[in-house]
Amino acid sequence: MIKKVFHSFTFYFLIASLLIIYTHYIGRDPYGIIIFELNPILKCLLNTNFANNFIRTGPKIASGSLQGNISIYWYAAHFISFALFGLILDFIKSGIRKYSNHQMNGLLNIK
Repeated sequence: MIKKVFHSFTFYFLIASLLIIYTHYIGRDPYGIIIFELNPILKCLLNTNFANNFIRTGPKIASGSLQGNISIYWYAAHFISFALFGLILDFIKSGIRKYSNHQMNGLLNIK
């Protein structure tokens, strides 16, 4: 079970998300380039009504960014988006693994 967790993309994407969030929180990403601009989901959300009405109005926490305070919902959205990226890659990996196992079984059964 633990071995499967360490071999999944989702685990490593979630660890990376936590590190990126921490980096933004302590002020090492003052412009939000890593947390917002390099995440395609958040980049699309930045200028939508959903972001203005819901995400930006959440509880604020002090961060080291130039904005000063950031809604905690941005961090939650980043974490969820990275979990989604990891799940998609795990799904692709399992599909490739099943396909390659099916191909190998087909080759071995040829007489």
